[in-house]
Amino acid sequence: MTARQYGLRRLWLLIGFVACGVLFYMCLVPHPPTPDISNADKVEHFVAYLLLGTWFGGILAPYYGRVLVGLIVFGGVIEVVQSLSGYRDGDWYDLAADALGVLAGIGCARLGAMGWLRYIDARVAAKRNHSG
Repeated sequence: MTARQYGLRRLWLLIGFVACGVLFYMCLVPHPPTPDISNADKVEHFVAYLLLGTWFGGILAPYYGRVLVGLIVFGGVIEVVQSLSGYRDGDWYDLAADALGVLAGIGCARLGAMGWLRYIDARVAAKRNHSG
């Protein structure tokens, strides 16, 4: 399988890395808002990494193994930094939720969940090539 080509791949990757930066920041704020629901933070971790796994899995297909390892390492780094912060705690269960989210996200990407981005990319790239 060959990598899918995106005309605006750098832009899509930049958006993904900005999302990672926002997530990193949100994971380090001293008192994040949390709903009063049991295990809500695990659901938040799962959903965040589901979205990242889908995003990067779609853009970087077929390099799913690299996406999996990269995002799990990213989640691990966040947990370590949280444990060193003095005001947040690192949690193995958070990392497990991250890993499950990444796996689910890659599954979504493999099932075509990023088709909408391929459509947008093709339309914008075609306009760019046609006008330039």
